[in-house]
Amino acid sequence: MSDTIAVVFTEHGPAEVLHVHELPLDRPGPREARVRVAAAAVHPTDLVLRSGARPPTGAPPYVPGMAVAGVVDESGEGSAWRPGDRVMGMTLPSSPFGGGCRASIVVPDETLARVPADIDLHQAATLPMNGHTALQALRLLELPAGATIAVTGAAGALGALVVPLAVSRGLRVVGVARSGDEALVRSLGAHSFVSAGPELAGLIVAAAGGQVDGAIDLAIHDDEVVPAVRAGGALVSLRGWTGPSEAEIRVLPVAVPKEWRAGGQLDEFADARYLTRPVRRFAPADAAQAHLLLEEAGLRSSVVIDFA
Repeated sequence: MSDTIAVVFTEHGPAEVLHVHELPLDRPGPREARVRVAAAAVHPTDLVLRSGARPPTGAPPYVPGMAVAGVVDESGEGSAWRPGDRVMGMTLPSSPFGGGCRASIVVPDETLARVPADIDLHQAATLPMNGHTALQALRLLELPAGATIAVTGAAGALGALVVPLAVSRGLRVVGVARSGDEALVRSLGAHSFVSAGPELAGLIVAAAGGQVDGAIDLAIHDDEVVPAVRAGGALVSLRGWTGPSEAEIRVLPVAVPKEWRAGGQLDEFADARYLTRPVRRFAPADAAQAHLLLEEAGLRSSVVIDFA
C-alpha cells in the first residue's frame, strides 16, 4: 500500500509541534469515497485541538482539520460519488476517519457536497465547517422572516456566512464588529452596524430600534450581549456558554459535530455571495505559520493548507 502525507502533531503545544508525516493511503469501504484533497481549511478548532485544550481521541500522530475540498479519486461499493467529482465536506478528527489536513482522506458519502466547476476548491474548503455552524445557529434561533437579530464578529470568517444567510431568510441583521469593518459588514447585507465596545447591548438596542429577537454571538461577548435580547428571545453561543441563571432568554450552544454527516445541506453555499473572503494558502510544511496567522486578532482572510 502506498502512502500519503498529512500535517500532524504527536504532542500538544505551540504551532511548532506541527510537522509533515507519511500515513498509509486508505481505500474506501461501502458508501465511502476517497478524496484527493486540494485544500484543508484551518479553523480555531484546530488550534484548540493542537494546544491540548480539547484533547484528541486515539493515539498519535494526530491529524487536525475540520473541512476539506478536493476531487474524488476512488469510490467504494454503493457510493453515490464517482472519480472526478469535485467535492467539499466537513471532517472530524475524533471520528474513525480522522482529520482532514492530509493529501488524501476517505470519508462517508453523506459528509460530502458537490462543488460547482466555477468555484475554486481552495475557497470551497473554507465553507463546510463554517457553513454547518451558520445553518445550525439560525435553526436554533427558530425566528420567522421579519425578525431582528444581532451578529457579533460579523466581519470574521463565520460572520461572512451568517450575515448573508440570515438576510436570505428574511431576517434583519445588526452587524457587530470593529469600527474599521463597517463597510465590509454592510456589504454582506447587514441592515445596521454597531462598533464593538463598551455598553455593547445599549448600542445594539439603539441600532435595532429596540431589543432584538435573537443574537448569534460569534465574538464571544457572552453576558455583554444578553441585555440586548428581548425576554423570551435566544442567544446562540459558540463556546458552550450557558448564560446567567437569571436571564429571561434562552442561551443555546452550537454543536457542529452533529452536522458532520449532513453534507447535502452545504449545497446552499455553492454561491459566490458566500465566497467574499480572500484565501491565504500555506504549504503543508508551513502549517505552523498558518496556525500562527490564525491566532492573530482581526484576521480578514481565510486560511488553508494547500495540497494541490
